[in-house]
Amino acid sequence: MRSFELSPLKNKEIPSKIQELLTDDLLNYVIIKDGHIIKRELSENFSKIYIDSYENALPDKINVFLDTEFCNDYQDDAYEYNVENVNSGLLIHIPRNIRLEEVIHIFYIQENIDLVSNTRILLEENSELRYFEYLYNETSGSINFVSNSIVKENAHLSYSGISKFNEKSVINITRNNYVFRYGSSKYNIAEVNDGLTDSKTNIYLQEEYATATTKTVAITSKAQEASFTQLIEHNASDTEGFIENYGVSNDESALIFEGVGKINKNMKRSIARQSNKGIVLGNNARLDANPLLLIDEYDVEASHGASIGKIDEEQLYYLMSRGLTLRQSERLIISGFLSPVLRVLSTDTLKANFIQSVENKTQ
Repeated sequence: MRSFELSPLKNKEIPSKIQELLTDDLLNYVIIKDGHIIKRELSENFSKIYIDSYENALPDKINVFLDTEFCNDYQDDAYEYNVENVNSGLLIHIPRNIRLEEVIHIFYIQENIDLVSNTRILLEENSELRYFEYLYNETSGSINFVSNSIVKENAHLSYSGISKFNEKSVINITRNNYVFRYGSSKYNIAEVNDGLTDSKTNIYLQEEYATATTKTVAITSKAQEASFTQLIEHNASDTEGFIENYGVSNDESALIFEGVGKINKNMKRSIARQSNKGIVLGNNARLDANPLLLIDEYDVEASHGASIGKIDEEQLYYLMSRGLTLRQSERLIISGFLSPVLRVLSTDTLKANFIQSVENKTQ
């Protein structure tokens, strides 16, 4: 990564839509706007870890994250551009044997620059982190967001988030995760962007007994086009990977899921499973699910499935027979369908915000 250059911040105001989320029951959060931390509220427990923006990061911490152990196996043009042109970044370092039960909430705001953001998370041995990110903007712009996380031996990462960029945005998101012996990662991501979106989650199981789950919920509307790829690659034996996709396509939008479970040669006794479920609302909407299994070993377990269609007529009939309107019935079914995200949101305000986003995109 080249030397970091930060654009001056024009103002430190928090957008009203983000301010509404900062309720009394939202604990432990950091707000980073155009690369600058503008607000930080963390409990004493977080004094045990290191978290700071690239502009303030200590030189030795920068070196930790740029170490060659941060194996950038995944490369494409957007990723390489991010590495060369980063203008916003965050470092999170969890020392050995530190287990944090509280969730840390990171709000990333793009306002006055085309955002090229790079977040790096490092969990040392026997550590634990519950991380939530909220990606947001109100102005037009290009978004190139990358997060890289390393989960070392017997460490555990719970990574959840909501991506909510507007229709004037062009969005490229890449999340890379590397899991080592007895480590585990759980990714739960809701993509409710309105702009052109290309999002990838790549998980690499690097050592024996590593496990990972990635769940993606995506909703498209109007004439939006969005593509979501989830890869779990098994680079060691006795590893387990699970991919789940949930999608809703409305109006004239196009939503594409591609799940890839890859078990390399000699990675015996590994398990790769995936599931894709989708609801098509609009007559001209499109939802494609392309589950792939790339298996180069016999002694493994692998499976995939896809179920795409309109809302079940019997479910609608049942709810309407209980006094609900057609619209209320559809919303209730969709909310239940997207429950994997609701379960990981830490406050009622965040849950209500997500439900409102869903209703706006499915009306």
